[in-house]
Amino acid sequence: MSERAADAADDSVADTDAAESATPVPSGTYAYAGIVACYAATILLGLALTDEIAAMGLAMFQDPGSVGNVGVFAAMLLVATAGMVAAFRYGYGETLVRVFLLGSASTLTAVAFVALTGTGSIAAGGSAAMGLPNSPASIAVTLVTFAVLWGYPEWYVNDIAAVVFGAAAIPMLGLGFGPLPVVVLLVAWAGYDAYAVYVSGHMQELAAGLGDLNAPIVFVVPHSLDFSMRDPEFDLIGGDESGDEATGEPPADDAEAPTRSEIALLGLGDAIIPGMLAVSAGHFLDAPAVVPALNANAPALGALVGGLVGMGGLLYLVHRVEGAHAGLPPLNAGVLGGYLLGAVAAGVPVTTALGL
Repeated sequence: MSERAADAADDSVADTDAAESATPVPSGTYAYAGIVACYAATILLGLALTDEIAAMGLAMFQDPGSVGNVGVFAAMLLVATAGMVAAFRYGYGETLVRVFLLGSASTLTAVAFVALTGTGSIAAGGSAAMGLPNSPASIAVTLVTFAVLWGYPEWYVNDIAAVVFGAAAIPMLGLGFGPLPVVVLLVAWAGYDAYAVYVSGHMQELAAGLGDLNAPIVFVVPHSLDFSMRDPEFDLIGGDESGDEATGEPPADDAEAPTRSEIALLGLGDAIIPGMLAVSAGHFLDAPAVVPALNANAPALGALVGGLVGMGGLLYLVHRVEGAHAGLPPLNAGVLGGYLLGAVAAGVPVTTALGL
């Protein structure tokens, strides 16, 4: 999983404890299963909300066939990333960043609430207020969500919030990208993720800063239920753990502090980006729905299953190789492969599936 807390959409994977326990169940297995469940739940709920989000007119781009959408989206993410990295590096605006992230999460939670229940309303596309709550019910959901996330940022609260608001973001983004733009986006962003983790390293810097904010932009699943993200000593990514240089022992006052090896994590962007292809496939490709309740045809289901295969490869890498790992290269490779296999199974030509 990714050691990235998301930059509007991406994050990267950190290692969990690779040691095996004395029991037949490998160390971290249950935490890994929790991460997979969060990933799958976010995309499945996003697929289920697609028709409602489309009816609300909340697609991010009005011309989904334009490859230029990829450039606009990338520019937005890069500007947001640069702003947050600067805030963390120079120590200014961290509270503002947290308010922005929790506000975005709360607003998208209201979008999911309206889509699921039909209660309240959200400003439709075509207005400057697109996506913002504009009824008493949706405004109340936004405010209550913000208050809970601000006052009680426990790992399971953040995970639930991340699943819900990630599920709202997936169709809003996926409906704005037709087959060719979304394929280009997945390939380009996998390359960027690899560069940001293995070359520039700025994704780790971003993740370290975001980890201190306790915002629901990363899935966190502990190895033990005794774990708490609210411990003031906890460092999500893990800093300098070398302790005394002579003995190699950790500082005495950190002996009881929770450590990075107690959790598995995955950036929310590592679910949103792959999920966009599943939504786009279900909405734009002319193939019969296999699961109507999810608006899912064979290519959409292929993207979901392929993503789970990619997740398996990512988990194996994280478990066996120490250090930070980019999540999107294996995830997006699996999603694209499953998508194309699903298209072939549905009788959709590969060139059509690629938007060529």
